[in-house]
Amino acid sequence: MIKNRKKSRRSLLPWLLPVVLLLAAGSLYTPYPWTFASSILRGEDETSGRGGASGAGADEADRPVHSNPEPVPVVSDNKEGDEADKQPVVWKHEARFSMPAIELPPFPPALPERVEPGRYEHIASMGKGINIAGNVTFVQGSTASRDRGRKDAYRVKVSLELLLPQAATGSDLLHANPKLPEVLAGYDALMEQAKVSKWYNALYLHKQNRIRKDAVTLSRLLDRHNFFDTDTILEISAAGSGRKLLWIQADMDVVSDGSDGDRLPTMPDKILKSDNYQPSTSYFWRKRSKTPNPLLAPWQERLRKQKARKAPAATIRNTEMVIDNLKRFSYLLAEYDPFIVIPLTLRKGGSNPYRPQPGDYAVVIVDNRVFPAIVGDYGPNYKTGEASLRLAREVNPKASVYARAVSNLGVSYIIFPGTAEEEKGPISYGRLNERCRQLLDDIGGLAPGASYIELHDKLAPAPAESDKDKDDAKPSEHQGA
Repeated sequence: MIKNRKKSRRSLLPWLLPVVLLLAAGSLYTPYPWTFASSILRGEDETSGRGGASGAGADEADRPVHSNPEPVPVVSDNKEGDEADKQPVVWKHEARFSMPAIELPPFPPALPERVEPGRYEHIASMGKGINIAGNVTFVQGSTASRDRGRKDAYRVKVSLELLLPQAATGSDLLHANPKLPEVLAGYDALMEQAKVSKWYNALYLHKQNRIRKDAVTLSRLLDRHNFFDTDTILEISAAGSGRKLLWIQADMDVVSDGSDGDRLPTMPDKILKSDNYQPSTSYFWRKRSKTPNPLLAPWQERLRKQKARKAPAATIRNTEMVIDNLKRFSYLLAEYDPFIVIPLTLRKGGSNPYRPQPGDYAVVIVDNRVFPAIVGDYGPNYKTGEASLRLAREVNPKASVYARAVSNLGVSYIIFPGTAEEEKGPISYGRLNERCRQLLDDIGGLAPGASYIELHDKLAPAPAESDKDKDDAKPSEHQGA
């Protein structure tokens, strides 16, 4: 009997193996292999909906599934006869199957088989006012170990295009400030005598050379504002008096340099601790008191630190020179004195009668307002249009070391060469106002529409309370004759 059972089992093996393989193959074509196998073994239909969500919704799928549900009688929809109404309809599995959505993770991008050569272009704005149309080009090379040694394997080609301006004269100058004929009574006569100064071409040559140098070294380029900062430089000799003047038409940036222990023995900590503040100006005079310059101690401390860290000898020598000058000289104060800055380019010229010097008187015209000033400092040889913080705030109260007074080229700087006082010293404001008016008269005087702004010493002792003439301590305006 036992032998027969073993024989019976052996006879089933050849049939059982194909059945198992069939079940395994069928499971490959269903999303739930275990459900498919169990339904086959129980004789159930694959579309019975077990283990998945049916048309009833997701709530049905969350409910537990029983292996053998009892038939549920339901009322038939057939209205043809009473017999049909009395016959219960056995529940049947739905013939539809709704498979839940399956979200697969994204496939990783295929690695490129080779690097494609080609040209990739873009347009960007870099720096202030410099528009750059750039492109990157990849050209097929050899191997990296070979190409690394080639200078042309990784290079930048720079092509910079700029419009080179020409000096404005006559009616062209009115584009910067249309009110000039309303300010200067002899404007037309002055323009008839005007000639473009060689310093204008020299100034733009310095600009060109600076841009050439910075472009090939990929340094920060001179921006649009500072390239187009000079509308003209004119040399004019007044027809009647022969008074010579140098006319610079530009914008107005702000400088905040200078120190003077005699007039201002203390200064704010932000200046004393600043590494960028310059204690001197090109116009200076010998000290008149024993009060030390407030910047002397900070510069002596700077020298001590430079020697401790063994700074370059040239740096130490420059610091020692500044300290020696601070002990002996006093300078203009940009926050309190009205002065203008001229480019170092104008320092050259030899015996040119139009060459200005520090201390020369000047007037500054903005719209219809005229301000007295002196030439106080030299600036970069490629730049014009700078004024002291005091003068800038007289022109525009919102001006600061971070905000220029005038951005357009509507500022006329009229310098009278050879008019500096023989004895150097702090600005005498009474002399400043009087002398500038005299010089204006020498070139035709002011027109009725002009406003001459007198300036006064902000560092002068406050007038006594009993002094009724308090107007001396305030700026005043006088209409042009």
